[in-house]
Amino acid sequence: MVAVVTAVAVPVSLAGVNRARGWAGARFVAARFVRARAQAVGRGAAVALRFEGAGEHTTLRSFADANHDGVLTRDIEAGTDPPLDEPVPLASMFPGVAITPDGGVRLFSFSPDGTATTGSIYLQSRDGSRFAVRVLGATARVRIEHYVTARDTWVEAF
Repeated sequence: MVAVVTAVAVPVSLAGVNRARGWAGARFVAARFVRARAQAVGRGAAVALRFEGAGEHTTLRSFADANHDGVLTRDIEAGTDPPLDEPVPLASMFPGVAITPDGGVRLFSFSPDGTATTGSIYLQSRDGSRFAVRVLGATARVRIEHYVTARDTWVEAF
């Protein structure tokens, strides 16, 4: 009897843990967006959050605009726009959570006036749960949505 209950409970528990990691990963990414916006406003210069790598090997890193032309990929590569922090590997904090192959925008830039580039980044947890973290440009509002398979639609998280 105990073996039967355990055989049923363990997979259900693991699915719950994986879903919770997905939610936590999405909240972490959203918080990093909010932080980048605050840094841009505080510095009086653009700050960008860049996603590097793919899948479970994705890292996040912030960069500052040093030459007053915005944070650009070519300036990052040339070392003109310096990093503000070390790369943060998403999977080390949230095992089983990955940026999906159609991961959306890879460089989100926040300006000193509080606006941002518009875009979305998509995450998926090991149990298949999918999440989107969206930035709305004019206000830099950040929102988290999750995909509801039964309704075939994205729903905003509260």
